[in-house]
Amino acid sequence: MLGKLFKHEWKAISKLLLVLHGFILIFAILSRIFFEASGGFDVATSAGAGTAVSVIAGLLIFFLMLILFCAAVFTSIYIGYRFYKNVFTEQGYLTHTLPVTPAQIIVSKGLTGLLWTVIDFIVLVVAMLIMFANGDFMSVLLPALGRFFHYLSALPAFCWIFLIMLLLSPFLTILHLYFCVAVGSLVPNHKILGAIGVYIISYVAIQIFSAVVLALTGIGFGVANIDTTGMTGAETMYYLGSLLTPMFLIILLCEIIATFVCFFVTKYIMTKKLNLE
Repeated sequence: MLGKLFKHEWKAISKLLLVLHGFILIFAILSRIFFEASGGFDVATSAGAGTAVSVIAGLLIFFLMLILFCAAVFTSIYIGYRFYKNVFTEQGYLTHTLPVTPAQIIVSKGLTGLLWTVIDFIVLVVAMLIMFANGDFMSVLLPALGRFFHYLSALPAFCWIFLIMLLLSPFLTILHLYFCVAVGSLVPNHKILGAIGVYIISYVAIQIFSAVVLALTGIGFGVANIDTTGMTGAETMYYLGSLLTPMFLIILLCEIIATFVCFFVTKYIMTKKLNLE
């Protein structure tokens, strides 16, 4: 049943997001065609280019950055809105008559949201490459990526912890959205405003809690006063590891705790405190 839920959610959420991200790629391609027709990106954005060419080039770059930012924000909001619409509005009467558990609903929608978060990031990178990459850039990027993967196993502990934090971050982001929607649904007649308020309050609370933990452990002060003057490369890595590893571990632990809290609070509200008014 989980697979059917995921398939249905994927089809429903992708109708709009495919069009949006397809538009981004088409815009990037058309912009690149303009740059190539103007003699290349460097020429089109140089001081020697004509006024009209420079203005159009600047506008294209500005609008691409704006579109990418808006697309990322819209994708997150749409993922949260889909959860709200399907679970806490009139559609919830149908959703909750299905032979599935609240956990399965959260997981199926969360996996769909996670996949679209990854797609959103990939489209952002591809659009940037289409717009700006040239032969010189790729000749530097590809060998750099090759060296990174070659020496991946030799990365210090704090780098691995940081990578795990990056991988966990999308899960937490989506579950945090669901948590805010679920808690906001308890506010009579103002569920969306309640969800926005919960998001702001919880985000600020998480930042304050993290800062307090780092301050109480003394790790934050040590990181703020990093000084590697006169150290060799090996000494620098050891010194950074001694400071960053505990800090990253604390942040990772906070992320894991927050992920579980968001999941189980959302599940509890859907099971015991469901409000479909």
